[in-house]
Amino acid sequence: MFVCTTGVFGMAKSYPKNWHLNHMDGRNCGRKRFSEVLPTAACKTRDSAFIAPICNISSNGAFIKTTRKFSVGQEVAMTITFPSTGESHMVTGEIARITSQGVGVSFKVFFKD
Repeated sequence: MFVCTTGVFGMAKSYPKNWHLNHMDGRNCGRKRFSEVLPTAACKTRDSAFIAPICNISSNGAFIKTTRKFSVGQEVAMTITFPSTGESHMVTGEIARITSQGVGVSFKVFFKD
């Protein structure tokens, strides 16, 4: 089951009802960390297309494990698939941070099925 909230630019976005939402680390939205089968992000940028695992996700963004090179602010379109439910969600976003383990993507627009 999914819960809808008002997202970026007033658009509705949804997330699984059982997501752990807390504010212990000072973030606006709690995040879900995955310890079993990781969701995947089929990503497309202006320059490339690839599939990468998602290490954690919140209603505002996701951290994607990758060694590809990006720039902060670079736009990315993604289809996120949750293996446990088989559900997919299309989103657009931009690279918000870069680490040696991957990139943080800030969601901008969620597309309804």
